[in-house]
Amino acid sequence: MSGVFNALQTAVSGISAQSDSFTNLGNNIANSQTTAYKANSTAFQDFVSGNLSGSSQSQANSDSVAAVTIQHVDNEGTATASTDSLAMAISGTGLFNVSKPISATNASTATNFSTQQYYTRNGEFYENKSGYLVNTSGYYLDGYTVDSSGSLGNKLTPINVSGITFKPTQTTQLTLSATVGKLPTDTASAESYTPQTYTTAPVTTYDASSNPHKVAASWTQSSSNPLVWNVSAYDADGTGTIAPNNYQVTFDSSGDLASVVDSSTGKTVGSTISGASVGIPITANYGDNHTQTMTLDLGTIGGTSGTTMAASNQTASTSQASALTVSGTTLTMPAGTQIGTTTGSNQSYMTTPVEIGGTPVAEKWTQTSSSPATWSVQTINPYDASSSAVSSPTHSVVFNTDGSVKTFDGAAPSSPLTSTATVNGTAYTVDLSGASLSTNYALDQDTTSLTTDSVASGNYEGVSIESDGSIQAQFDNGYSQLIGKVALTTFHNENGLQAVDGQAYLATSKSGDPETGVVGENGTGTLSVGYTESSTTDLTSDLSALIVTQEAYTANTKIVTTADTLLQTTIGMKQ
Repeated sequence: MSGVFNALQTAVSGISAQSDSFTNLGNNIANSQTTAYKANSTAFQDFVSGNLSGSSQSQANSDSVAAVTIQHVDNEGTATASTDSLAMAISGTGLFNVSKPISATNASTATNFSTQQYYTRNGEFYENKSGYLVNTSGYYLDGYTVDSSGSLGNKLTPINVSGITFKPTQTTQLTLSATVGKLPTDTASAESYTPQTYTTAPVTTYDASSNPHKVAASWTQSSSNPLVWNVSAYDADGTGTIAPNNYQVTFDSSGDLASVVDSSTGKTVGSTISGASVGIPITANYGDNHTQTMTLDLGTIGGTSGTTMAASNQTASTSQASALTVSGTTLTMPAGTQIGTTTGSNQSYMTTPVEIGGTPVAEKWTQTSSSPATWSVQTINPYDASSSAVSSPTHSVVFNTDGSVKTFDGAAPSSPLTSTATVNGTAYTVDLSGASLSTNYALDQDTTSLTTDSVASGNYEGVSIESDGSIQAQFDNGYSQLIGKVALTTFHNENGLQAVDGQAYLATSKSGDPETGVVGENGTGTLSVGYTESSTTDLTSDLSALIVTQEAYTANTKIVTTADTLLQTTIGMKQ
């Protein structure tokens, strides 16, 4: 009699197991069109409640069956084209790292995120109104972002592509287009001319981290040959170091470039063949110990454009800065030197370098406030701001609205207005009385003579993602710049992950620890951009399995009804 009850119990466990199988098949079929859904399968296992004892057959015992759901997170779905240009399908191993937003606090409009790390293969990302890359399940894409210095970070953070500004491109070439002086009436006679000087207006250059600097070039005519000039580029904002770069530039009798010689080695730079390009190498080193190499392009040998000399009856370019004059131990700024304007902000000015005992010296002015117009002034070596050969205190100068000095270090200015400096161990008095501000809106400076190849601005148009996970900002100037990289994660056992809502997963002890890196690291695959991963549901197979499950379920119910009949018959025996 117990066999009937045992059979009834076994049939009930079969019904329950087939119900679980039915649930898994239902989930698979329902999610056949869900992006990156991973179809589950059902396995059955037998539970034996009795054992054979010795060689004699034991009484029939109740066995049972249980259904086990098996995940297949490692199954890769077919890549399907998407209308979203930011969509991504992973070709190979790996999962996207994603975060889940939580409610903002203190009425903040910023998006806050849970500290829980989620993983998914759903790469159907789009840009939301806040600039985050979000998939269709509401998870935010995590990756590595580029910092202000242009370096890729190593900490996962939700990717935000709003408010992207263009980073100026690194300067590699400066171009000088100026008439540096006038030819004397008689080029053969050294007594027929007074040596001329020319200094360019500073030009803004950018290093590899897009940090701005200023460079200018000074020209001094030889006292023995009017066609020969000494030229050197220097750091015009006094924040870095420019290696010595003294060159002799020779013009022909027509005022065209003839040759360039490195003064330190006596060797010709480039070629002297007509039409050959003429360039002077410049090496700069800034505070981040980054060495930057640039070329000062002067034009071509025999060329009538670029850098030239004017005929004696023509006009030369106006020098944009003047050097300190040296008399004994007194350094004097030329009278009428306008270092900036009364209405400007973030201005700077530097006198043309002058050598004292072989050490270049210049006066550096930097605006520190616009209202009132306040500047700092200091004597420095313009080729090496850290040089110990030149030292001086830094003074604060406040100007009146008419451009005259109002206070010097907080006190009424003396007459003359003086500072002190030490050059190669010798004390000097620096007369600053010649400095003033212009009341014009801007200084009348020629900023076109010295130019750079840097692109300094651009309007942001959007982002694109490359197959290696690089997130590139696109600008209307045709340039693209890296702003971040997609991160992928692998597990030793992806099928041990815990599934949560929205085709996402959590790491568990069964999955192992996550191994995260950029695309291609830790054995991860590549990205197919503009595609999404389809569901791994096989409708044909699942529909067939559904029929089998239905029949198995029905068969188990037959056992229940048969057992019921047997029990009814047994009960009816007493009648």
